[in-house]
Amino acid sequence: MQMLGQEILLKATIHQPTWYFIYLFLLTGFFAWIRVYYGNIIIQTVQASVNFQMANRMFNDNSLLQNQLDKVLYLFYFLSMGFLLYYVELRLGRIPYDLHGLLLFLFNLALLAGVFLGRLLMLNMAGVFFNRIKVLREYLYNVFIFNKLTGIAILPLIFLLVYTRGILQDVIFWLTLLVVFGIFLMRLIRGVEFSYRKEVLIFYMFLYLCALEIVPLVLLYRWLEGVL
Repeated sequence: MQMLGQEILLKATIHQPTWYFIYLFLLTGFFAWIRVYYGNIIIQTVQASVNFQMANRMFNDNSLLQNQLDKVLYLFYFLSMGFLLYYVELRLGRIPYDLHGLLLFLFNLALLAGVFLGRLLMLNMAGVFFNRIKVLREYLYNVFIFNKLTGIAILPLIFLLVYTRGILQDVIFWLTLLVVFGIFLMRLIRGVEFSYRKEVLIFYMFLYLCALEIVPLVLLYRWLEGVL
C-alpha cells in the first residue's frame, strides 16, 4: 500500500510547466511547416518504411530536396524523442545525475545525438574497412527511415500523454512505448530484408544487429541503471 501511495504521489507531482505547452506548440508548428514545404516527399518517406523498393528509389534519387528533408526529419526525431524520454524519466522517477527541467531535456538530446553519431561513425568505418561503403550507406539510409518515422508517430501521443490524467494517461503511456518498440522491430526486420536483398551474409548481419543495435541498448540501460 505504501509503494502504491508513493507511485500515485509521484504521478501527481508531474505537473506541466508553461514551457511544455510552448515547446509542443512550436514542435507542432515545425511539423506543419515540414508538411507544407516538402509536400509529397514526407509521405514517400513514411511509405518507404513499409516499401523496400520505395526506400531504394529514394536513396538512389538523392535529390537536394530529399537531402534537406532527411536532415530536417532527423532534427525533428531528436526533438520529439528527447521530450518523450524526458517525460518517461519523470513518470518513472528515474532522473539521471539529478538533472531537472530543461537540463534533463538537453541531456536527453545530447544522449540521442551521441548514440546516433556513434553508430554513424562506426558503420562508416566498417564500410571503409570492408570496402562496402556504398552498401552500408544504403543500409543506414534504410534503417534511419525508422528514426524519422518514430519522430512523426510519437508527436500526437506526446500531447495526449502530457495533457491526460488517470487511467487514460496510463493507457496512452503504454501505447506510446508499444509504438516505439513496434517501430524498432520494423527497423530490425528491414535490416534483415536489406541483408537478404543485397546478398549480405546473415552471419555478418547478425553480428551487426548484436554489436550496433541490441548490445548498445543493453549497455545504455545498464549505464542508466547505475546512474539512476
